Amino acid sequence: MLRTASRLAARTTLVQRRRASRVVKVKALPFDLNTEALLRNAFSEQDISPTNIELRQRSSGRFNGAASLTFDDVDEATKAFRRLRHDGVEIGNRKVEVAWGTTPFEPEPEPTREELEEDPLKVLTRVLDERRLPTLDQIRAEMLQNDQHDIVREARFPGLIMGEDEVDEEPPQPKKKKVVDPSEPLGKWAETIVKINRVQKVVRGGTIMRYRALVVVGNLMGAGGFAYGKGHSPRDAVARASKAAKRDLRFVERFRDTSLLHDVRGKHNNCIVDIYAKPPGSGIVGGPLGRRILTQLGFSSFTIKARGRRTPYSYCAAAFDALSKHRSVEEIARSRGRRILEIEHAAARHARSPFKA
Repeated sequence: MLRTASRLAARTTLVQRRRASRVVKVKALPFDLNTEALLRNAFSEQDISPTNIELRQRSSGRFNGAASLTFDDVDEATKAFRRLRHDGVEIGNRKVEVAWGTTPFEPEPEPTREELEEDPLKVLTRVLDERRLPTLDQIRAEMLQNDQHDIVREARFPGLIMGEDEVDEEPPQPKKKKVVDPSEPLGKWAETIVKINRVQKVVRGGTIMRYRALVVVGNLMGAGGFAYGKGHSPRDAVARASKAAKRDLRFVERFRDTSLLHDVRGKHNNCIVDIYAKPPGSGIVGGPLGRRILTQLGFSSFTIKARGRRTPYSYCAAAFDALSKHRSVEEIARSRGRRILEIEHAAARHARSPFKA
C-alpha cells in the first residue's frame, strides 16, 4: 500500500511538473542554417508565437536536430502543444515530433543542521500541514485523467493490460533437501588407501590423465567395503573411492565382537584367501593388507592366508568374498536345529571352530 501511494505521488508530481512547464520540445528538425526562421514561419501559420526559440546543440557545438520553445504562460504552452500534437508540423517536407520540456527551476537549499536533527515524525507532520503532498482525491483525478486510454482499452480487452501492482510475484524457491549420508548411522569410519596409480585414457585429441585409488573402509563394528575411485587429483580420487565404498557395504556378524565363528574361504580370479577362526584373545596372524581389512571391520582374533596372484584388488575382493560366506550363531543353530547356547559353548571350547559354513 505504501509503495502504491509513493508511486502515485511521484507520478502525480511528474505530471504536475510537466503541466506547469512553459517549454515545448520539437525534435527531428532538418539540419539547415535557416531552421529557426522555418520554425517561426510554420508557427505563425498556426497562430503560435513562442517568446524564445533555442536550438539544442551537442557537446561538440553542432546542431542535434531539436529545439526548445519557451512561452510566457503555461496556458499558451499547453495550447501550442495540443495544436502541434493534433495538426502536426512539417518543416522542409519532414514531420517533426513534439514533446513536453521541463522549465528550469532553482535548486532547493540544503537543509540546515537543525532540520537534519529534527524528528522525522515532525517533518512529516509539517509537510502534511503545508500541503506539499497531494491528497488522495488529487491523485485519483490525475490517474483517471492520464490513464483514460488504458481504462477504455482494459474495458474492451479485459486481461490485456497488467498494472504495476498486478505483476506476478517470483515463484518461491524450492527448499534445498538436506543430503544425509546413509552410512552416518553406522558410526565413525576408518579408511585405508590400498593403492594409488595414474591411468590414461586415449582419445582422438590425445590422452586424458587421471588418478585411480583403491580404498577400504570399515566402522569397527562389522560393516565395511572397498571400491575404486577416479579423479583429476589423488585427493579427489580417494574421496570418490571412499564414497563409493560406503555405498556398497557388507556386514559380517562377529563372534563375541572379536572373532569369526568358523573358517571361510574366498576367491577372486587366481587369488584365494583363507580366514581361520580363532578364540577371542588369540591375536592376529597374517599379512599387512589382510590384517588391515579385518581390523577395520572390528576383528581382533583371526588368521588370514592368501595364495595365488595377490594383486591389491584381487586380494580385497577375495577377502570380502570370504567374509560374505560367514554365518552367524543364529543361522547355524537354525539350520542344525540346535540351541544358540550350545553352538556358542562349542565354539568357545575349541581353538578353531569345528563348524564349517
